[in-house]
Amino acid sequence: MRPRAFCVSHDDAVCASVDRALAAAGLVVEHVRDVPADTSGAALLIVDRGARQAGAEALRAQPLPVIVVGDDLDDDALIALMLEAPVSHLVEDPRDRTLEVTSAKLASGDVWGLEKYLAGDVAVHERVVRSDRDKRRAMDEVCSWAESVGARRTTLHRIASVVDELLMNALLAMPAVGSTPPIAPRAVLRWASDDRTLAVSVLDDFGSLCQRELIDHVRRARRERGRPQPAHEGGAGLGLYFVLANVAGLVVNIAPGRQTISRPRSLHVFADA
Repeated sequence: MRPRAFCVSHDDAVCASVDRALAAAGLVVEHVRDVPADTSGAALLIVDRGARQAGAEALRAQPLPVIVVGDDLDDDALIALMLEAPVSHLVEDPRDRTLEVTSAKLASGDVWGLEKYLAGDVAVHERVVRSDRDKRRAMDEVCSWAESVGARRTTLHRIASVVDELLMNALLAMPAVGSTPPIAPRAVLRWASDDRTLAVSVLDDFGSLCQRELIDHVRRARRERGRPQPAHEGGAGLGLYFVLANVAGLVVNIAPGRQTISRPRSLHVFADA
């Protein structure tokens, strides 16, 4: 039996896009006009902007993951809602393949791997990074590869910035080498592309990021409008700020205390219990 999802929308075009995406993801969609009081047995709930605005309180009480479509992060009310689970996924355009991928990940629980966001059997490159020297070499390798597949100069600059920040955050987020038990810095950089998407992921072994921290950085990026102030909270600090400024979409998969992975108009946080 295929997993089930609810879609709350009054827009026929949105409903049609959700039908196509979730059918491709292997889910059956039940369309409703309001946020259901009982969502037991469903794998996820999809709402559009109007449904999100009308049913904010009902969404806060949902026990299952919520995907918001046709909305954007310029809305303070959406930001406030995403500070709380289960509203942890935004897909601006419901026609985007990201909706299919996100729905399949939520329904299956299989959230790892940038290959899910790329079409066809693409070649995925991988490098283990343990030091600043490794990081510089990896950045050069990724940028050379991106140039070879046709990335423009402005895109190369963005790629270098994203890889630099993700790797720095991953290595700095590790416990000190002298900790008990000792953990040596280690991050796994992976990258690949198809004819529409260039994806980069960085995996660390610590899993310290949380949804509230990520959304706080989104809110900060909007407030400071490209003029970031020094961070005082440590950790990701300005790193996530600059990553968010240079990607079209960000996906964060978290296994608390074990692993964190992120990649480059959507924002998603997948967290294991």
